[in-house]
Amino acid sequence: MAEKARLKQENLWLRERLETLLEAARDNERKLDRLTALEMRLLTADGLVGILTLLLEDFPREYGLDHVGLALHDPDGLISGILDIASCPRETWSLKLLSAAEGLDRLEELYLGEYASCPEPWCFEGGEALGSVAVLPVQRTGRYLGVLALGSRCAVRYREGMDTYLLRRLAAMVAICIENALAAWRLRELGVTDALTGVRNRRFFDLRLREEMIRVVRERQSLACLFVDIDHFKAVNDRYGHGVGDQVIATVADRLGRHLRGSDLLARYGGEEFVMLLPGLDRREVRVVAERVRQVVCGGAVEVDGYALPVTVSIGAAHWPAQRLAMQPMDAAARDLLREADDALLLAKEGGRNRVVMAGLPPPDGMSLELLPLGL
Repeated sequence: MAEKARLKQENLWLRERLETLLEAARDNERKLDRLTALEMRLLTADGLVGILTLLLEDFPREYGLDHVGLALHDPDGLISGILDIASCPRETWSLKLLSAAEGLDRLEELYLGEYASCPEPWCFEGGEALGSVAVLPVQRTGRYLGVLALGSRCAVRYREGMDTYLLRRLAAMVAICIENALAAWRLRELGVTDALTGVRNRRFFDLRLREEMIRVVRERQSLACLFVDIDHFKAVNDRYGHGVGDQVIATVADRLGRHLRGSDLLARYGGEEFVMLLPGLDRREVRVVAERVRQVVCGGAVEVDGYALPVTVSIGAAHWPAQRLAMQPMDAAARDLLREADDALLLAKEGGRNRVVMAGLPPPDGMSLELLPLGL
């Protein structure tokens, strides 16, 4: 009788143990399914900004975390540049960009435990209220990309001895997605950047021109286009060689970009010719900017291989208000805007070079162009 009772008790214990294990397995399956769904969202996120938005905004809310922070190694400022261009609430994110791998090389292993014992508390800015934290090194092929920091007010959410498979898998997926996003950005930049000067190329300009025209019409602004041509450039190539000519082009591009606003665009249109888009300026302001650009370029000789080469540019400018841009289809308006600026450039060159000519609406006498003096 006693043996029968003992066997019944053991059977009951085994059933309870089995149910506990099954519930743990079901819980792990649910966690794995949630992580898989998160990974799919990371893989399909819209670039770096989409990845960061998912990690720093959606992830903590959906997983009930009190803190999610990210520190990324950004030695060349690429990530910072991407975020500056993008429209994102960067100031609300717990995001650090590190120019040097400060502290990252010390985080070789995942850390789980109390916040007070965290080896790198800088990962949790204002995290004094946290009970437990996880610090996940974000690495790829032996390189430290950054650190993902998770924090909870619950003292036992992250503790020593717990299984870390899902956390390590998350860190690996974050590393892959961030690296892929940066690689895609670099590849895209190669396609729209002039290799010699580092400014945008004609392909990018053609794409941006239409977008900018749509925007300025919607916002009832004006748009100016400037064609800039280096004077007597063929003579430079013929006398000093194409290597020196390339350095002259690169120097001129650098000078052209010095006084542009963030909303302006500078692109190399081809050869020794550049094009600039200046939105939101009135006719007088465009004239002032064009003259300033001309003076900046010719303000000093270009030092190349022991030669001091004086360099000047001719500039043709066209300025269209939003009303005129809206009067015809965008493609036709774009062609006409460029043609006016190009015609103005031709007059500047025919008029003696090193000057600005500004196109205007045809006045009663039929003349469509006005010549600016060399000074302001």
